[in-house]
Amino acid sequence: MQKYGGKTIATVVSSKHALSAESIGADAIMATGHEAAAHGGDVTSMVLVPALASRLKIPIIAAGGFADGRGLMAALSLGADAIAMGTRFATSSDSPLADKTKAAIVASREDETIYSDKFDGMHARVLRTQASLKATRKHMNPVLAAIKSFQAAKLINMPMWQVIPGLMTQYKKMYQLALFGAAMDKILAANNGDLDYGVQFVGQSLGLVHEVKSVDLILKDIIAEALEVHHRNQSRLSSGEDLRVDAKVFVRPRASAAAGGG
Repeated sequence: MQKYGGKTIATVVSSKHALSAESIGADAIMATGHEAAAHGGDVTSMVLVPALASRLKIPIIAAGGFADGRGLMAALSLGADAIAMGTRFATSSDSPLADKTKAAIVASREDETIYSDKFDGMHARVLRTQASLKATRKHMNPVLAAIKSFQAAKLINMPMWQVIPGLMTQYKKMYQLALFGAAMDKILAANNGDLDYGVQFVGQSLGLVHEVKSVDLILKDIIAEALEVHHRNQSRLSSGEDLRVDAKVFVRPRASAAAGGG
Protein backbone atom coordinates (compact mmCIF):
# COMPACT_ATOMS: atom_id res chain seq x y z
CA MET A 1 0.00 0.00 0.00
CA GLN A 2 2.75 2.46 0.93
CA LYS A 3 4.48 1.82 -2.42
CA TYR A 4 1.68 3.62 -4.25
CA GLY A 5 1.16 6.38 -1.70
CA GLY A 6 -1.32 4.75 0.65
CA LYS A 7 -1.21 4.96 4.43
CA THR A 8 -1.37 2.07 6.87
CA ILE A 9 -3.21 2.45 10.18
CA ALA A 10 -2.79 -0.42 12.61
CA THR A 11 -5.56 -1.08 15.13
CA VAL A 12 -4.06 -2.05 18.49
CA VAL A 13 -5.21 -2.59 22.08
CA SER A 14 -1.82 -2.72 23.84
CA SER A 15 1.63 -1.14 23.90
CA LYS A 16 3.20 -4.41 22.73
CA HIS A 17 1.19 -4.47 19.53
CA ALA A 18 1.54 -0.73 18.99
CA LEU A 19 5.33 -0.83 19.21
CA SER A 20 5.39 -3.84 16.90
CA ALA A 21 3.22 -2.05 14.34
CA GLU A 22 5.44 1.03 14.49
CA SER A 23 8.57 -1.09 14.05
CA ILE A 24 7.30 -2.69 10.83
CA GLY A 25 6.30 0.62 9.26
CA ALA A 26 2.73 1.49 10.23
CA ASP A 27 2.01 5.14 9.45
CA ALA A 28 -0.36 5.59 12.40
CA ILE A 29 -1.98 3.71 15.26
CA MET A 30 -5.64 3.39 16.15
CA ALA A 31 -5.61 2.84 19.91
CA THR A 32 -8.80 0.96 20.77
CA GLY A 33 -9.79 1.22 24.40
CA HIS A 34 -12.05 -1.01 26.47
CA GLU A 35 -15.02 1.31 25.90
CA ALA A 36 -15.07 0.69 22.14
CA ALA A 37 -17.61 -1.21 20.09
CA ALA A 38 -16.73 -4.75 19.03
CA HIS A 39 -13.16 -5.80 19.85
CA GLY A 40 -11.63 -3.33 22.28
CA GLY A 41 -8.92 -4.38 24.70
CA ASP A 42 -8.71 -4.66 28.48
CA VAL A 43 -7.23 -1.18 29.01
CA THR A 44 -9.47 1.90 28.94
CA SER A 45 -8.82 4.77 26.55
CA MET A 46 -8.01 7.06 29.48
CA VAL A 47 -4.89 4.99 30.21
CA LEU A 48 -4.10 3.38 26.85
CA VAL A 49 -3.83 6.63 24.87
CA PRO A 50 -1.32 8.47 27.11
CA ALA A 51 0.66 5.27 27.59
CA LEU A 52 1.07 4.91 23.83
CA ALA A 53 1.69 8.64 23.37
CA SER A 54 4.72 8.40 25.65
CA ARG A 55 6.17 5.45 23.71
CA LEU A 56 5.38 6.05 20.03
CA LYS A 57 6.66 8.49 17.45
CA ILE A 58 3.85 7.99 14.92
CA PRO A 59 0.36 9.59 15.11
CA ILE A 60 -2.28 8.07 17.40
CA ILE A 61 -6.00 7.92 16.68
CA ALA A 62 -7.97 7.32 19.87
CA ALA A 63 -10.98 5.01 19.63
CA GLY A 64 -13.41 3.95 22.33
CA GLY A 65 -15.58 6.35 24.31
CA PHE A 66 -15.37 9.36 21.99
CA ALA A 67 -18.53 10.92 20.57
CA ASP A 68 -18.48 14.66 21.20
CA GLY A 69 -16.29 17.75 21.54
CA ARG A 70 -15.46 17.01 25.16
CA GLY A 71 -14.06 13.64 24.09
CA LEU A 72 -12.04 15.23 21.30
CA MET A 73 -10.40 17.68 23.71
CA ALA A 74 -9.80 14.91 26.24
CA ALA A 75 -8.11 12.73 23.62
CA LEU A 76 -5.88 15.57 22.44
CA SER A 77 -4.95 16.28 26.06
CA LEU A 78 -4.05 12.62 26.55
CA GLY A 79 -1.67 12.74 23.60
CA ALA A 80 -3.80 11.54 20.69
CA ASP A 81 -3.72 13.29 17.32
CA ALA A 82 -7.30 12.45 16.35
CA ILE A 83 -10.32 10.40 17.41
CA ALA A 84 -12.39 7.68 15.77
CA MET A 85 -16.14 7.70 16.44
CA GLY A 86 -17.66 4.49 15.12
CA THR A 87 -20.78 4.54 17.26
CA ARG A 88 -21.42 8.24 16.64
CA PHE A 89 -21.08 7.96 12.89
CA ALA A 90 -23.07 4.72 12.79
CA THR A 91 -26.01 6.64 14.22
CA SER A 92 -25.74 9.53 11.76
CA SER A 93 -28.42 10.12 9.13
CA ASP A 94 -25.81 9.27 6.48
CA SER A 95 -25.16 5.81 7.92
CA PRO A 96 -26.64 2.73 6.15
CA LEU A 97 -27.54 1.24 9.55
CA ALA A 98 -31.28 0.60 9.81
CA ASP A 99 -33.31 3.39 11.41
CA LYS A 100 -34.74 0.96 13.97
CA THR A 101 -31.24 0.03 15.13
CA LYS A 102 -30.15 3.67 15.25
CA ALA A 103 -33.19 4.51 17.38
CA ALA A 104 -32.38 1.65 19.79
CA ILE A 105 -28.82 2.92 20.20
CA VAL A 106 -29.91 6.53 20.76
CA ALA A 107 -32.44 5.39 23.38
CA SER A 108 -29.81 3.41 25.33
CA ARG A 109 -27.52 4.48 28.16
CA GLU A 110 -23.77 4.00 28.50
CA ASP A 111 -24.27 0.95 30.75
CA GLU A 112 -26.53 -0.88 28.31
CA THR A 113 -23.87 -2.91 26.52
CA ILE A 114 -22.47 -6.41 26.98
CA TYR A 115 -18.77 -7.27 26.81
CA SER A 116 -18.31 -11.00 26.21
CA ASP A 117 -16.21 -13.56 24.34
CA LYS A 118 -19.18 -15.86 23.75
CA PHE A 119 -20.60 -14.04 20.72
CA ASP A 120 -17.91 -14.32 18.02
CA GLY A 121 -15.09 -15.97 19.96
CA MET A 122 -13.26 -12.79 20.94
CA HIS A 123 -14.17 -10.31 23.63
CA ALA A 124 -16.55 -7.88 21.97
CA ARG A 125 -18.95 -5.14 23.05
CA VAL A 126 -22.53 -5.28 21.77
CA LEU A 127 -25.84 -3.53 22.43
CA ARG A 128 -27.70 -5.07 25.35
CA THR A 129 -30.90 -6.67 24.03
CA GLN A 130 -32.77 -9.91 24.63
CA ALA A 131 -31.10 -11.33 21.51
CA SER A 132 -27.57 -10.37 22.66
CA LEU A 133 -28.22 -11.69 26.16
CA LYS A 134 -29.13 -15.02 24.60
CA ALA A 135 -26.17 -14.95 22.20
CA THR A 136 -23.69 -14.33 25.02
CA ARG A 137 -25.20 -16.68 27.60
CA LYS A 138 -22.93 -19.64 26.87
CA HIS A 139 -20.41 -20.95 24.35
CA MET A 140 -21.64 -22.82 21.30
CA ASN A 141 -21.79 -26.61 21.75
CA PRO A 142 -19.44 -28.78 19.60
CA VAL A 143 -22.18 -30.28 17.40
CA LEU A 144 -23.64 -26.90 16.48
CA ALA A 145 -20.10 -25.58 15.98
CA ALA A 146 -19.43 -28.28 13.42
CA ILE A 147 -22.58 -27.35 11.50
CA LYS A 148 -21.75 -23.65 11.67
CA SER A 149 -18.22 -24.38 10.45
CA PHE A 150 -19.63 -25.53 7.13
CA GLN A 151 -21.80 -22.42 6.87
CA ALA A 152 -18.90 -20.12 7.75
CA ALA A 153 -16.59 -21.89 5.31
CA LYS A 154 -19.11 -21.22 2.56
CA LEU A 155 -19.11 -17.51 3.44
CA ILE A 156 -15.36 -17.26 2.87
CA ASN A 157 -15.29 -19.70 -0.06
CA MET A 158 -13.33 -22.35 1.82
CA PRO A 159 -13.56 -25.76 0.05
CA MET A 160 -15.68 -28.26 1.94
CA TRP A 161 -12.92 -30.86 1.72
CA GLN A 162 -10.82 -28.64 4.00
CA VAL A 163 -13.47 -28.31 6.67
CA ILE A 164 -13.71 -31.95 7.82
CA PRO A 165 -9.93 -32.46 8.27
CA GLY A 166 -9.84 -29.08 9.99
CA LEU A 167 -12.50 -30.14 12.47
CA MET A 168 -10.44 -33.22 13.29
CA THR A 169 -6.97 -31.68 13.50
CA GLN A 170 -7.50 -27.96 14.20
CA TYR A 171 -10.71 -27.86 16.14
CA LYS A 172 -9.97 -24.57 17.91
CA LYS A 173 -9.50 -22.76 14.60
CA MET A 174 -12.60 -24.31 13.11
CA TYR A 175 -14.55 -23.47 16.26
CA GLN A 176 -13.48 -19.86 15.85
CA LEU A 177 -14.61 -20.02 12.24
CA ALA A 178 -17.96 -21.38 13.39
CA LEU A 179 -18.43 -18.53 15.85
CA PHE A 180 -17.51 -16.08 13.12
CA GLY A 181 -20.12 -17.55 10.79
CA ALA A 182 -22.84 -17.49 13.42
CA ALA A 183 -21.95 -13.95 14.43
CA MET A 184 -22.03 -12.60 10.87
CA ASP A 185 -25.59 -13.77 10.45
CA LYS A 186 -26.68 -11.93 13.59
CA ILE A 187 -24.62 -8.82 12.81
CA LEU A 188 -26.20 -8.46 9.37
CA ALA A 189 -29.66 -8.95 10.86
CA ALA A 190 -29.09 -6.14 13.38
CA ASN A 191 -27.66 -3.90 10.65
CA ASN A 192 -30.93 -4.41 8.80
CA GLY A 193 -33.04 -3.53 11.83
CA ASP A 194 -33.86 -6.98 13.24
CA LEU A 195 -32.95 -6.69 16.91
CA ASP A 196 -35.17 -9.60 17.90
CA TYR A 197 -32.59 -11.93 16.31
CA GLY A 198 -29.62 -9.75 15.43
CA VAL A 199 -26.78 -8.46 17.61
CA GLN A 200 -25.35 -4.97 17.13
CA PHE A 201 -21.75 -3.96 17.85
CA VAL A 202 -21.76 -0.67 19.78
CA GLY A 203 -19.48 1.26 22.14
CA GLN A 204 -20.16 2.72 25.58
CA SER A 205 -20.24 6.15 23.91
CA LEU A 206 -23.85 5.36 22.93
CA GLY A 207 -24.70 7.11 26.20
CA LEU A 208 -23.40 10.34 24.64
CA VAL A 209 -25.50 10.02 21.47
CA HIS A 210 -28.89 11.69 21.87
CA GLU A 211 -30.07 12.26 18.31
CA VAL A 212 -29.60 11.20 14.71
CA LYS A 213 -28.14 13.94 12.52
CA SER A 214 -25.88 14.32 9.49
CA VAL A 215 -22.14 13.72 9.58
CA ASP A 216 -21.62 17.33 8.49
CA LEU A 217 -23.59 18.63 11.46
CA ILE A 218 -21.94 16.17 13.86
CA LEU A 219 -18.49 17.41 12.88
CA LYS A 220 -19.46 21.08 13.09
CA ASP A 221 -21.01 20.59 16.53
CA ILE A 222 -18.00 18.64 17.80
CA ILE A 223 -15.52 21.28 16.66
CA ALA A 224 -17.63 24.06 18.19
CA GLU A 225 -17.95 22.19 21.50
CA ALA A 226 -14.23 21.32 21.55
CA LEU A 227 -13.30 24.99 21.09
CA GLU A 228 -15.71 25.99 23.84
CA VAL A 229 -14.22 23.42 26.22
CA HIS A 230 -10.70 24.50 25.29
CA HIS A 231 -11.38 28.18 25.99
CA ARG A 232 -13.21 27.42 29.23
CA ASN A 233 -10.40 25.22 30.56
CA GLN A 234 -7.76 27.68 29.42
CA SER A 235 -9.55 30.42 31.30
CA ARG A 236 -9.83 28.31 34.43
CA LEU A 237 -6.15 27.40 34.50
CA SER A 238 -4.77 30.81 33.53
CA SER A 239 -6.86 32.95 35.89
CA GLY A 240 -6.50 30.77 38.97
CA GLU A 241 -9.85 32.16 40.14
CA ASP A 242 -11.72 29.86 42.52
CA LEU A 243 -9.01 27.23 42.15
CA ARG A 244 -7.48 25.48 45.11
CA VAL A 245 -4.63 23.03 45.33
CA ASP A 246 -5.65 19.70 46.80
CA ALA A 247 -3.10 16.87 46.63
CA LYS A 248 -1.42 18.72 43.73
CA VAL A 249 -4.59 18.63 41.62
CA PHE A 250 -6.42 21.78 40.50
CA VAL A 251 -10.07 21.55 41.50
CA ARG A 252 -12.84 24.04 40.87
CA PRO A 253 -15.41 23.84 43.69
CA ARG A 254 -18.95 23.14 42.47
CA ALA A 255 -21.27 26.13 42.58
CA SER A 256 -23.73 24.31 44.82
CA ALA A 257 -20.99 23.45 47.31
CA ALA A 258 -19.67 27.00 47.32
CA ALA A 259 -23.20 28.25 48.02
CA GLY A 260 -23.65 25.78 50.84
CA GLY A 261 -25.78 23.32 48.84
CA GLY A 262 -25.59 19.52 49.00
